[in-house]
Amino acid sequence: MKPGDIIKLKGKTKHGKNRVREQGEFWGVIKLDIAKQYSIYSRGTLFVRLMSMDAKHWRNVACTNDINFDIIEEEN
Repeated sequence: MKPGDIIKLKGKTKHGKNRVREQGEFWGVIKLDIAKQYSIYSRGTLFVRLMSMDAKHWRNVACTNDINFDIIEEEN
């Protein structure tokens, strides 16, 4: 996964399923980063910053074991 890739999200929780339904399942990768001290993720967790295809929404998703989402597909 690298900036510019398109990924597909699948919601795992009610929150995740609602976000996918409302904001779409395909997202563009903006950047990969590592969680710092004051993050919702544990320090050192690799996460990806995503932008919706309509560029109205963004979110961070952990690359592995995210609470709300599964990354089910990667496209180039």
